[in-house]
Amino acid sequence: MALLADILRLQEQTLAMAYLYLHKYRKFIRDSKNRPDPLPDFLDPHTLALTTLSLSTKSTESPRRLRALITPAYSILHPNVPPIEVPSHKYDTIRGTIVTAELHLLRILKFELRHALPHDYIPRILDKSLSIVPGEDYDRQDDDRKEEDGIMKSQDTFLGRQCMGLATRCLAEYSVATFYDARTIACGVVAVVLDGSGIMGAESVDGWVRRVGGGNVEIEDYRDVIKEVTIVFEGGVGVTVQEIPIQDAEKSGIQPLVD
Repeated sequence: MALLADILRLQEQTLAMAYLYLHKYRKFIRDSKNRPDPLPDFLDPHTLALTTLSLSTKSTESPRRLRALITPAYSILHPNVPPIEVPSHKYDTIRGTIVTAELHLLRILKFELRHALPHDYIPRILDKSLSIVPGEDYDRQDDDRKEEDGIMKSQDTFLGRQCMGLATRCLAEYSVATFYDARTIACGVVAVVLDGSGIMGAESVDGWVRRVGGGNVEIEDYRDVIKEVTIVFEGGVGVTVQEIPIQDAEKSGIQPLVD
């Protein structure tokens, strides 16, 4: 999923949103097991990945045509066969599968496609955190001076890109994405990146969280999320996609992406 996002040159927020959709789908299917008529897990991993990416490109205003997703995805899954032909019966079948899956997923998401992401809070939190280090306050300079001197926004710096990438990787983890709000995750991500760079400063944890979190981050949640974020930062893997029995997909009438 991350590889396909890179091939499509998608922004971090788009991949992160796709992970949120994936987790919400998984939770919906798992919760349905407690009902008298549990739902089958009807989307195979590859179809689910394409469907969540397709929806996230729309919700984050990074639209891609389905052809742009299907063509590289097919080649990734089938590296030893010729690229899929467009138009062709196989392409039309896969495209129809994704369109149907999108409708199912939209209903599961209750048509709520926009969700807060840690990426939305990272720029402001990073700005406040970097102000700990003595030096010139670049944020107070006017826009003309910034443009003249080539001063980047904090999220475009090396530290900022690290934070954005780490936030996306964290959202790939179900325990992080579903147990903590976006602002808390953002605080944890910035803290871990800055600490890894040796510039966190000597300020107390409570004081730092209150200052950068604006009083909207619970200290206990912050302490817990730091542990999760550190695991990811030190090399923890992203979301583990469970294989879905093909017969479950067939029950729903959805054609699996894999032959």
